Amino acid sequence: MKPSYLYASVNEAPVFQTVIDNKGYHVINKIQLGTYVAITDESGDFYKVTTAGPNGWMRRADLCENMGLKIFFLDVGQGDGALIEVGDLKILVDAGQGINMYSYLTKWQYTYLLKASKQVHIDYLFISHFDRDHFKGFIKIINDKRFSFGSVYFPGILKFAEKNNPYNTGLGQTVKSNGITYLQTKTDDLLSITNTDLYNRDVKKFVVALKNAKAEGRIKKSKRLKAGDIPVSKTIEEKKFSVEVLAPISEKINKRHSFVYWENESKTINGHSLVLKLGFDQRSVLLGGDLNSNAENYLIKKYGNKNPFMVDVAKSCHHGSSDFTEQFMQMVNPFATVISSGDNEIYAHPRADAIGCAGKYARGRRPLVYSTELARSMSKKGLLFGMINLRCNGMDIYMNQMKESGRASDIWDAYCIPSGD
Repeated sequence: MKPSYLYASVNEAPVFQTVIDNKGYHVINKIQLGTYVAITDESGDFYKVTTAGPNGWMRRADLCENMGLKIFFLDVGQGDGALIEVGDLKILVDAGQGINMYSYLTKWQYTYLLKASKQVHIDYLFISHFDRDHFKGFIKIINDKRFSFGSVYFPGILKFAEKNNPYNTGLGQTVKSNGITYLQTKTDDLLSITNTDLYNRDVKKFVVALKNAKAEGRIKKSKRLKAGDIPVSKTIEEKKFSVEVLAPISEKINKRHSFVYWENESKTINGHSLVLKLGFDQRSVLLGGDLNSNAENYLIKKYGNKNPFMVDVAKSCHHGSSDFTEQFMQMVNPFATVISSGDNEIYAHPRADAIGCAGKYARGRRPLVYSTELARSMSKKGLLFGMINLRCNGMDIYMNQMKESGRASDIWDAYCIPSGD
């Protein structure tokens, strides 16, 4: 009895137009590792499939029951936004400030659910920090009643409105201890906020959207995360999948958990981003929000002789800004780096030194540096937003970027990141 569906077990798995005498002829499509295929017929060593792109025949040996880990580093313009799928879990880490993430989810990724009038459930929603180029894009998604959510996680620092702000900074109350300034205002649960007027416009809209979704039964909880937390730890497809929090780190000042205040509001809220380390069996990915030099030096000192930051793939901190330390890059030491940035001339991200150091302080003979902005292309229909695809079976990682032009049979610019050095 043939299965109803399977997943590609190899990267760039070929789809053939016809099968004659148990041999496939004319490759019309190539699909990524973990891509879903519906099985419609079988013949010898082949299955007839319906999948992304032209449909046809695939070798049974190129298909399996396990999807593995998928990370879609979406081009959200100037900002961050990533969709993670593993097993039945759906996870969002940031969503940019525009509608790119919303459009991708509703017009492409989950149209099969929405067309069937099924609700899209996001199990975990992570906000690296409350700069609008990381969280504002969530508002439209949360307001859409076709979506439901499990847990919403964030690092605890919010932005207050300029008017009626009861604190001495836009992030809250600060105090000095031993010559160091600390931020003592933090939020543990967004759903417990009663006076949304205290916060700036975008934070207020986000919190109101959350509270409305909660009232409608579409969200379970929100919680502040800190270093040492492991909000996700599951066995999926007989492999361990986890999300470990490496930052932010708070200190006890006057019996209150406090954050070091660096220079100004921007440096402080960026520097205390959530730093997430994803693990899937033997492989790992680091998502570092908008860490800056102050934060990186602080984390290096706090972790001392330990180095939990070394991973196989890293999302570049702060969109490829020049505000980084070479020592931290050496500690991360990935095979591949993904830079998420947009056409914002004020910031001019990614900076040349960030791109250069991403390669210099990477593992492997031919380090990979990706950019969502550079992955864009133009067609007769206009701008095609870029996206970097990560696929992992627990041992091998494949990084795939769509070519600017080409046939369906040769659409991917793909690289394999093997295990080891």
